[in-house]
Amino acid sequence: MLQSAKFLVVLLSLSASVLTARAAPEPLRVVTLHTVLTEIARDVGGAHVTVTPLLRPGTDPHQFEPAPADIARLRQAELVLAAGLGLESYLGRLQRELKPGVLLEIGALLPNPLRGSPSQAVHHHEPGHDHDDDEAHAHDETDPHWWHSLDALQAVVDIVARQLTLLRPDARADVERQAATVRSRLASLQAWARAKVETLPAGRRVLVTSHDAFGYLAREFGFTVFPLLGSSTVDEASARHLAATIQLIRRNQIRAVFTEASSSPRLLETIVRETKARLGRPLWADGLGTDPENATIDAMFRHNLTAIVDGLSAD
Repeated sequence: MLQSAKFLVVLLSLSASVLTARAAPEPLRVVTLHTVLTEIARDVGGAHVTVTPLLRPGTDPHQFEPAPADIARLRQAELVLAAGLGLESYLGRLQRELKPGVLLEIGALLPNPLRGSPSQAVHHHEPGHDHDDDEAHAHDETDPHWWHSLDALQAVVDIVARQLTLLRPDARADVERQAATVRSRLASLQAWARAKVETLPAGRRVLVTSHDAFGYLAREFGFTVFPLLGSSTVDEASARHLAATIQLIRRNQIRAVFTEASSSPRLLETIVRETKARLGRPLWADGLGTDPENATIDAMFRHNLTAIVDGLSAD
């Protein structure tokens, strides 16, 4: 009798385990449209998500267009994470291919998105061009490069965690624990970044870059940015703007200018020839890369700030 009772207990226990395993939901199918969101979704979601990145490391998001195979993946997604704020020009067309409520534009949910830029780019206008209209347009635009703000990244972790627990309530404890780990890493990175920037005198915090991608970093760490192009890598610089930037560098004795890994260095090489400024190490402006120095958020941020501070510090 005793042996029969023990056997029954074991059998019931095994049956309960099998039923629990069968009841566990499948990992949430997440598709990401930006490399930074790929890392955050994987780190916050852990085993509760399968993340399919459409945008591969090293790809310029300003020029990316989903292929037919990408559309097929998107149709299967339970959650699509986009950077938003106008970065993905194809989102309007994409929404027709998605189930209602699947697309989450992260930038639209940020508490303090950057309108315009803290840059002081030199503007030149043809005769008859309305300067006031240009200024209004510039301040109306929202900067989509939020991943260069550590405060914004903390907010993004919270946004992603909330959405994952909404779609997989049983995963709440794991997701919240994993999100706390990511936030702790970002807090450590922020402490390092502040200490690094403090080594650069305030008067030298002038950043000349290929395009207007570092406004969030400028706002957070007290830089002034002078981009050659607008907020997209597909913009073009006029000869007048290029000449004005050269004059600016000479007048302010700026020591280094910075190209970007996904942009042509041609314009900045022209500036280097015309001034005493050096060409700094390329910055990662539009997302993560494939090398150890740029393949994670932490690595990208450390690479960029180290390149900027060291380049502007050197005599």
